[in-house]
Amino acid sequence: MEINYRLYYRLGLHPWEHYAKLHLDAFDHQLRIELEDHATEEHSSRPRALDLGCGSGIHTRRMAAAGFSVVGVDAQQRALHRAQEQAGEHETYILADVTDLTVLEPGFSFFLDSGCLQGLNSQARTRYGAQVSKLAAHGATFLALQFDNSRFGSVIGGISSSELEDVLSSWALVDKYPADTRGLGWLQKRTNPQWYRFLYR
Repeated sequence: MEINYRLYYRLGLHPWEHYAKLHLDAFDHQLRIELEDHATEEHSSRPRALDLGCGSGIHTRRMAAAGFSVVGVDAQQRALHRAQEQAGEHETYILADVTDLTVLEPGFSFFLDSGCLQGLNSQARTRYGAQVSKLAAHGATFLALQFDNSRFGSVIGGISSSELEDVLSSWALVDKYPADTRGLGWLQKRTNPQWYRFLYR
């Protein structure tokens, strides 16, 4: 079952933003690592990053501040409007479905998915994986925060490690570690949330 994000935003419910704000320090640390991995010899040239399901741009703005040139993509106009109101330099926001990213040019070095993929159905996940791989530069990394499958999946989504590897079949899983559950609700804490890091082969 696919999560109805439009309904969540219409009701003013977006608990994932609260979680993101609580953990920005840890996210900034990860960004510094990613930036070091993808920095070019040309100091004026910023590595390109893509924030998939960017919402109101909380992570997108941090990525731009860290040194990336970032595109935030989301299908929800309400969320993107808030992101665009706060947009700074090196941030671009696009209204698009993450399963159809043909409006973007390939060459992204870093991809972030903070809970977007887990809310898609199986067919949408397949299209998503194909789109992401087409946009990836050689040696790109994909960082994802996802809930595991649970009996609450119809409400909050979920994807197993093996399912995620199937979606990203052109990528190699190089790291996996438990996410900090501080700030998550009762249901989310029972989904074994994980951070995954993939390398484009």
